[in-house]
Amino acid sequence: MVAMGAFNGNVAHTIDPKGRATIPVTYRQELGETFTVGLNSETNALALYPQSQWEKIEQDLDRIPSIDARAMKYKRSILGFSFPGSQLDAQGRVLLPQTLRQKVGIDKTVRFVGVGTYIEIWPEEAFLAETDSSSNEREDLLEYVKERYYPAQ
Repeated sequence: MVAMGAFNGNVAHTIDPKGRATIPVTYRQELGETFTVGLNSETNALALYPQSQWEKIEQDLDRIPSIDARAMKYKRSILGFSFPGSQLDAQGRVLLPQTLRQKVGIDKTVRFVGVGTYIEIWPEEAFLAETDSSSNEREDLLEYVKERYYPAQ
């Protein structure tokens, strides 16, 4: 069982020829009945956002004024590739829209990754490359996080 508001761990999986992915059982309850399928903030993986998390993202994006052309490009990339109101079918599967799969390069094998308040879905090879890269720069990443988010500690 996933703790309230905390998606953790990672699970390799395959998607079927129709583009459906079976959501790991440990994520289903916290994901909720309806959720949004979209891109993560870096637009390099898909994301499944529980309804409450998606509402927060929409509120944050609503703060971007339409006269800020640069920020609007980001807002467009997130909202333009989102599918709110998604639901699991009776077998616990969700359809990953073809436009999203193409955008991040998902073919058959994926990796579900819990990242706290939502779930990312990576192409397996991209996830492995990302984690290998992160391992090589672990000290720099730790220093960045400490300086940025825990400066007085």
